[in-house]
Amino acid sequence: MAIGHDTIIVEEICQRIADQIEVLIAPSFDYGPTGYALGGPEDGTIDPDYAAFGAYVKSILRNFLDMGFAKVYVIIMHQGMEAPLALAFKKAAAELTFEQVLAQGHPPGWWGDKDQMEKVGPIWGKIEVHPMILPAASPPAGGDHAGYNETSFLMATRPELVEQDRLDDNAPWYCRQDEEKNSWTANVAHGQKMVDAVVKAWVEKIKGVS
Repeated sequence: MAIGHDTIIVEEICQRIADQIEVLIAPSFDYGPTGYALGGPEDGTIDPDYAAFGAYVKSILRNFLDMGFAKVYVIIMHQGMEAPLALAFKKAAAELTFEQVLAQGHPPGWWGDKDQMEKVGPIWGKIEVHPMILPAASPPAGGDHAGYNETSFLMATRPELVEQDRLDDNAPWYCRQDEEKNSWTANVAHGQKMVDAVVKAWVEKIKGVS
């Protein structure tokens, strides 16, 4: 599979969401924390400094709020929601939530003042960080690393980026985690079912707050 699957598949899902409802798609964050969990520099893996990455994403998210967007969704398809990548976005969202209140001129201690709280109004949820595969989409959608699910995802959306016939006995362990469902048996049909489920779940979620 092409390097960058976690970015590519989210971009493909976002485009399919945009085909059904009115949304704006921001450019992706292509480089993010990896912890060198599945490979190091010798494998071509990049692992940016966590603090620097967190400051960068926070500045971009702040720009979106300053532009006046009422709702921003950050969609993650990498290592789960408790890994450094997702946590960087969640931390940035939380910090911006409180910083925006003070930036709007409300005084410190506003939370403990009923009148001030009414003036501030609802503050939560302007930036939401979620996994690409929402609970409503699983099953059939599921995750792994370059295995049955991720390979199927890409086969259904960007088949030109998958060369299944190059798999051999030297394939990494994560390609063969299951005897029946693995990189060799990944297929378009399964990928399409997952894509359809993921897109449907997101469309329903966004429609529910619009």
